[in-house]
Amino acid sequence: MLLFRNAKPSGIVKLFEIPRLSGIVKPSAFVKLFALVCLLALLSSAAEAEDFMFFADDHYKAIGGPEIEASAVNPVSLSGNTVLRILLVNNGRVDELVPINSNGSKEDMAAEREEEMKCADALNIQATLEGSGPVNATSGPESIESLPSGSQAELSFNLTLGSDASGWYELPIHLGYEHQVDVSVNGGDVSPLYQPDNSTVLVRVFVQEEEGALRISGTRSDLTPGESGAIMAVIENDGTEILKNCTARLICVPPFHIGKEGCDLGDLAPGSPVIASFPASVDGNASQEDYQLGCEVSFDDEKVLLSVPVALSNPAWPFGLSSWQMAMMVSLIIVALAVTILFVRRPRLSRRKRRLG
Repeated sequence: MLLFRNAKPSGIVKLFEIPRLSGIVKPSAFVKLFALVCLLALLSSAAEAEDFMFFADDHYKAIGGPEIEASAVNPVSLSGNTVLRILLVNNGRVDELVPINSNGSKEDMAAEREEEMKCADALNIQATLEGSGPVNATSGPESIESLPSGSQAELSFNLTLGSDASGWYELPIHLGYEHQVDVSVNGGDVSPLYQPDNSTVLVRVFVQEEEGALRISGTRSDLTPGESGAIMAVIENDGTEILKNCTARLICVPPFHIGKEGCDLGDLAPGSPVIASFPASVDGNASQEDYQLGCEVSFDDEKVLLSVPVALSNPAWPFGLSSWQMAMMVSLIIVALAVTILFVRRPRLSRRKRRLG
């Protein structure tokens, strides 16, 4: 195994022995040495002050790693105690796969090439949420065994909100994890090499005051995972004054995506509701659960953020049928098949009886 520490010359622990013949370096060894030096230069320019470890008999070296992002599923919270749900998404990828050594069986080389692609996966994640100001995180670290590249996972943390909490807050979430930095395959045996890593990402939450002139009196959505639709919210003025020039903007995070910035609501008289409609789409891997989005309503020189609960619908059945209609159709098909089989067997039995008689 070879270890190269960028920006730490004293950290080089071992290179490799150059085969010599009568004091002259073999041409094949020189080519390998030159290729390895080029690879080290490429790796050191790809990420500064980072440790690179790999096996001396590598066939391939993958360049890349995990990139974990976090966002709040329910970014709007009321005063008091609440549960904050955070969505972790691994956007890591393999930037390049560098061939190093062609010596070895084709099976081992193919297996190593496939295993090297796992360098962007994050393993054994420990996530710790930190409070900010009057917003305190009161639950311990959350663990995730594996978060492959392109996947997502949800975490939950308990929050205690101070009486003076109001507005936007950025909460740091500290992530400690492991990821594969190299892998060797010899005779079908896979030997991965892991390295610990850490990062900190910020999650934005909004603390909403309980009292206010505006409120959401109802919501409706026809969204299903992987499809586009609309989110509709009934906004009502519970105050005593007319709110003029009102506009509404939906604030959301993945798996939701908004089709337009906002919509005009006009003037809201006391006790008068209005429906705000927002075109939206949902990622195909979204889970069937309730989500909490935010709706920012602007009027005059003020802005108010309201909580919008959204529930995803079940995926549509084929031919636009509902679940009970689909069940009825399946039952009718089964009955029709049974009747068909029965009538087909009767003539055969009758002919057989005549022959026997």
